[in-house]
Amino acid sequence: MTLNKPANRLATWYNQLSNVFWSILGFTPIGYFCYVRMEPGWIYLFLALSLPVVLLPHSFYDKMQIGRTTAVYERMGVRIVRKFTQDGDWVNRLIRRRFPKYKVFDSYPSIRKHLRRAYMIEKVHFAFFLFFLYATIYALVNGYFLWALLLTVANLGFNVYPNLLQQYNRLRLRQLMRRAQ
Repeated sequence: MTLNKPANRLATWYNQLSNVFWSILGFTPIGYFCYVRMEPGWIYLFLALSLPVVLLPHSFYDKMQIGRTTAVYERMGVRIVRKFTQDGDWVNRLIRRRFPKYKVFDSYPSIRKHLRRAYMIEKVHFAFFLFFLYATIYALVNGYFLWALLLTVANLGFNVYPNLLQQYNRLRLRQLMRRAQ
């Protein structure tokens, strides 16, 4: 991030506000379901099966990339999602009201930093995706069909679309890196 410390602090605050909002929305159903309906042993097993994916190399996530152009993601509605996320359109618009020259990145190193961040966010959401998926299967097997539906919707909104957004961001960041060289 560029410009000055007040703009960066404001960006951090707005981004964290966005992060808290989406985390509450995503974790409330899974947290409640796990607390009320799931045996702790299953939670630990599902965590043990989900968390190791954050250790996979970037090349694994590159292979999972759905499209090679941003158009694929735009047709899937990723630009709509981008409006309401960290460093998204809404956040940047609010920051630019006070700091009109604010830019999320302005140099090759800052673009590379955001590229690494996109991979990390995708890794974390992929781990969450697996945990939500395992919990959904548990709900189905145990006859909690309404919970299975709710967890599926939460998984789509909290994990699938954020991962698609990170894939989209990586494509855009690579384009910027090519131009910045």
